[in-house]
Amino acid sequence: MELIVQHLQSSLEDTIFSKAEKGELKSLVSKHSLSDHELSFLRSKIYSLAMEKANAENYSFIIDWIKAANNALLTSSQGAADVFFSPGEECRNAIINRINGAIHQIGICVFTISDDRITDAIVTAHKKGVNVKIITDNDKSWDEGSDIKQLARAGVSIKMDSTPNHMHHKFMVVDNKSLLTGSYNWTMSAMRYNHENILITEETGVVRSFLKEFDNLWRQMIVYK
Repeated sequence: MELIVQHLQSSLEDTIFSKAEKGELKSLVSKHSLSDHELSFLRSKIYSLAMEKANAENYSFIIDWIKAANNALLTSSQGAADVFFSPGEECRNAIINRINGAIHQIGICVFTISDDRITDAIVTAHKKGVNVKIITDNDKSWDEGSDIKQLARAGVSIKMDSTPNHMHHKFMVVDNKSLLTGSYNWTMSAMRYNHENILITEETGVVRSFLKEFDNLWRQMIVYK
């Protein structure tokens, strides 16, 4: 971990993130079996290092550096699939880590959101410039503790169904290549008490199918007001 952080710091010293530097970073990351916690720490470190160095003159370089550095971490975490279970923090942390690692876009399609830590991660991603879209259930959005209104006020794009039936999906697609799905509701009670599960996969065909479903629902649903 220390060597990876040192390499990230040294690669920011000039305004050139060379091919050799990128290759060395990927090599360092691939040599370590990084946990979700370590990956989350490194992603946060990338943004904090970038913000320390950013100015009007090097802004374009900083943006490219953030993308390249995050890509190296994404390469290290690719695999057939991973699973998580609740009660406990495994599922919630898996959700937050994927949100934190997003570079370009996040499509969230969930029954309800009332876990403040997940909400904070979504707002942070939105503020970083990640294109976040949320589809949720109209009835659940009015529940006490629902964070949908807070997310909308933060500027996150939100749509919902307009029928007496429920939009009961629970999935998220990150950067068009990583799918998170399962029974887990994005709530504190699910984390504390419920027996739930989450599956994460980057299998292309599966991710593409969920992307298609998300796009179909986005066209059908109404804008949250």
